[in-house]
Amino acid sequence: MKILLSALICLATFQAVFAQQSSVNKPLAPDKFDQWGDIQFSDEIVHLDKIANQLKEWRLSIVYLVIYAGERACKDEAKARGIRARDYLLKQDIEPERIVWIDAGWKKNLSVEVWIWPPQFGRPKLKLDDTLKRSKVTIEANCKIKYRGGS
Repeated sequence: MKILLSALICLATFQAVFAQQSSVNKPLAPDKFDQWGDIQFSDEIVHLDKIANQLKEWRLSIVYLVIYAGERACKDEAKARGIRARDYLLKQDIEPERIVWIDAGWKKNLSVEVWIWPPQFGRPKLKLDDTLKRSKVTIEANCKIKYRGGS
């Protein structure tokens, strides 16, 4: 009986050590830092200030702004929003090589996803499952990027 009990204790200890060791060896997957939708630029600045502060704290990290235009969008809207965000961050003394914006296509609603992590993690993987095809999008030719009253 003592041998069986000892064997069970050894097995339980081995399993606990193995489980702890395997979780230590798993690479960390960074979480999304921030995101927002269709908001006024004055509200977007609050998010960009938060990003700038984090980048100043994490000196070796890069920010990736993944921008999806909405199903009703200005021509090159994601690009324009990316450039506007980059320019704002540059004015906050963030180095240009630490700012990457990505035109990720279109979703039903405009959205900006923010990832901040070390360069060795590479670019974030885009989730294309809920993106829209160009044929499902209305592109407004001569407009400026604007708040449309969404979220």
